[in-house]
Amino acid sequence: MDAAQGFLGWSQQTIYRKLKSACGWGPARKARADKGKTSVAAEALTILGAVQREAIRDNGKQTLFTTTARGMLEQNGVAFNVSNGHLNKLIRDRKLNVAAQRNASPVQSLRALHPNHVHEVDPSLCLIYYMNGKQHMMRDREFYKNKLENYAKVKFKVYRYVMYDRASGLLVPWYVEALVENQHSLFDFLMFCWSVTPGRLFHGVPKFVLWDKGTANTSAAIKNLLVHLEVTPLEHEAGNSRAKGGVENGNNIVETQFESRLRFEPVTDIRELNERAFAWANAYNANLIPGQDTRLRRDGLVQPISRYDLWQLVTAAQLRLLPAIEVCRALMVAREQERKVKPNLTIDFKHPDSERSMLYSLRDLDGVNVGDKVQVRPLVYGDCAIQIQAPRYDGEMLTYRIEPDRNYDRFGQSLSGSVIGEEYKAMPDTAIEHAAKDMDAMAYPDMDKDEVKAARNRKATPFANKLDAHSYLQKVEMPTFIPKQGDEIEAPAHLRIEVPKLSAIAAMLRIAAAIKRNLSEEENAFLQARYADGVPEDQIDALIDQFINPAQSAPKRAAGGLRAV
Repeated sequence: MDAAQGFLGWSQQTIYRKLKSACGWGPARKARADKGKTSVAAEALTILGAVQREAIRDNGKQTLFTTTARGMLEQNGVAFNVSNGHLNKLIRDRKLNVAAQRNASPVQSLRALHPNHVHEVDPSLCLIYYMNGKQHMMRDREFYKNKLENYAKVKFKVYRYVMYDRASGLLVPWYVEALVENQHSLFDFLMFCWSVTPGRLFHGVPKFVLWDKGTANTSAAIKNLLVHLEVTPLEHEAGNSRAKGGVENGNNIVETQFESRLRFEPVTDIRELNERAFAWANAYNANLIPGQDTRLRRDGLVQPISRYDLWQLVTAAQLRLLPAIEVCRALMVAREQERKVKPNLTIDFKHPDSERSMLYSLRDLDGVNVGDKVQVRPLVYGDCAIQIQAPRYDGEMLTYRIEPDRNYDRFGQSLSGSVIGEEYKAMPDTAIEHAAKDMDAMAYPDMDKDEVKAARNRKATPFANKLDAHSYLQKVEMPTFIPKQGDEIEAPAHLRIEVPKLSAIAAMLRIAAAIKRNLSEEENAFLQARYADGVPEDQIDALIDQFINPAQSAPKRAAGGLRAV
């Protein structure tokens, strides 16, 4: 090392750095025994990472850094005891830093089973707009957040709609002039994509459509259309646009590879713009753009292939043709209709494709019972098929797809009916009947249906007379209540019952006979004075008791020598 320093004129640190960069050599140092350990508490590092993470803006910009976060946390009792640079290293090693958290969510790859299985749809505001019959471009120096008034000047903006077929990678662009995104523009775009168009190979209705939760996508009219076409909408979470990354990239392809051409060859209106976009998309999907290779490249493909070649792998069973646009427009406003299930487990419904009302059998459908009210929607595909929904006890809606019963004899009678005198066909048990059987088995154990019926007819006691229905009430211990005092209601004079009265002499004779002695002069005077008008018959017994037990009935003297009279 000394010779190298003298010969090269470099410091020892420079020589080590050059050796490492030039040939990967470094001194074989033994790792410290405390490697990976720190005096900073793990909880303190987690808090430091958390406050920085919570200060990230929606656009991903970090607004709080370690220097500020540390000072703030130390004022709240969190200790660090190391430098800011070392703190950054510690949270970086533990993946608590903002950069690591930005990449925290791994991406799950998605796939479609076949062409027209999943279509991704995404609208975007286009940089092109038309005013006074002339094409204009929204330039960054004129249209940005501090010059919103320039956006307001453009009354009708141009929106670009792009559809991406997940399996084949095929792209379909379409443009519309509108004030804002709306369900009418979305309907026209879906019709353009899914209908048979002269000069374009691609067409057909998918099984699933993947898009965001825009107001047009979630509108009732669009949802009704998709239900009738048996298309399931899949809405990704807000801010998770990578779920439909195919169409997001498709928007970028259309903007950079088609719209970039309009700067050098403008078009006059939206109709001409769609014509040029149609021609470009056809050439792009077929890999026929001169001087450009637009074939699809994927890791699972042996060699690149054009998008149209991949789409042609769709089978007849997978290619669902779109009905007439007038029918689809009517389906946008079609609403659910309510029907009541008849005693024979059927409903009547007039399908838009039928000239009259038809009978639909709901036999063998779990959760559907006689008298239930079900919601009915017509469907486009199938033989006048309908979708019915029936509510279950737990609030879940049971959904079924059925077609009308067309099996009739020449007399108009259903062939599913029993021939009188030759056969007997029982209707399948509904949920109500299953529940009834379970309850019968509990109330009348070890009895079949006929035995249960006979037991009811003879008024047999259910549950084998082992159910204590009211005897237990005799064992109820009532709490002790405090008697309530009240005022006696005086009856009107004409309703009062007159009690017979005895003369004072007659009363004295009855009392003397009862007490077996004559009354004293004081007692005689008391009766004469108290009952001058006669003694009521109902008070004789009380007077007899008073004269027999004079000590109990005599009034007690009050304190102070007073006596109550």
